[in-house]
Order: sequence, then structure tokens, then C-alpha cells
Amino acid sequence: MRIEADALIDFPRDLVFRTYRDELPQIVEGLPRVKEIMVEERQEEGGVTHIKNLWRGSAQVPASAAKVLPPMVSWHDHARWDQGRYQCDWSIDSHVFPEAVRCTGENRFVDLGGKCRVEIRGEIRIDLSKVAKVPDLVASPIATAVERFLVRQITPNLLAVSEALSEHLAAKG
Repeated sequence: MRIEADALIDFPRDLVFRTYRDELPQIVEGLPRVKEIMVEERQEEGGVTHIKNLWRGSAQVPASAAKVLPPMVSWHDHARWDQGRYQCDWSIDSHVFPEAVRCTGENRFVDLGGKCRVEIRGEIRIDLSKVAKVPDLVASPIATAVERFLVRQITPNLLAVSEALSEHLAAKG
């Protein structure tokens, strides 16, 4: 299932890119469902920075998925920030059914003459047939429900990151 979100941030692209990459854990207060973001690894190679973050948060789980999803969730994101292309390629490792969840995407930072549009594109795939606890008969319908649920959770959260980033930049002056 596709993930798409665009956000307009009233600050220059270079500043938005660097702040998103380097100060993400500091904007967690502006993210309603995220409790913590911890940088676990960071490696710089010229204009490319690799970052591994641990995220901890909460979820509003729909009744159809309540038996397979916990209300508190955590995941790792692996991000490759390319300064020259103003792009971040990312993947998420879910801590809930990691064998069944695949989520990847990219964030592009588009210069709009003193402003920046963050274009977020991704895809999430869930294959609950890989989870021993889920009977084959209900794996596909539950997977579809979980994918829809996650996209409905992820999309506003991605936009909330951009909004919190904008507020963070405004507060810095």
C-alpha cells in the first residue's frame, strides 16, 4: 500500500534538510503519538549520512487488528541522507512481526525559493502468512486491514514531523 504525504515548510531547503536530518530527536514534543526518538548509529561519508534511529510510540489499534497489534509500538528507521540530491531514502524495521512487515520510501526536499516542499513517498507491505499465530484463512484480510490502519497512522505522523520541524525552526529564530 502506498504512503504519500507532502508538506510545505516556510524555511530554505538546506536548513530544512539539515534540521530534519540532524535534530529529529529534539522535535519529538510536537509528535502526538511518538514518545521518543533515539539516534543509535550515525555514519558520515562525504555528502551522505547514514542514521539509524529507534522510535517508540503509541497506536490507536482498530478492533480488527487488536489481537495482533499492541497499543505501544517501536521500530527502527534506517535512513540514507544524500545532501547533494536533497533526498533521504529510508526503510523501517518493525519490532512487531518484523518477518511480515516491509516498509520503504524516500523523502525529497524541493526548493521553492526560500521555502521547501517535503515530498514523502513510500510503500508498506504486510504478509501475515509469515506469522505463526495468524491462521492462513484470516491472514490476507487482517493484513489488508493492518496496512490501511498503518497508512492512516503513518501519513498524519509524517505530516506531523514536518509541522513540528517547522515549529522547531520558528522557535530557533
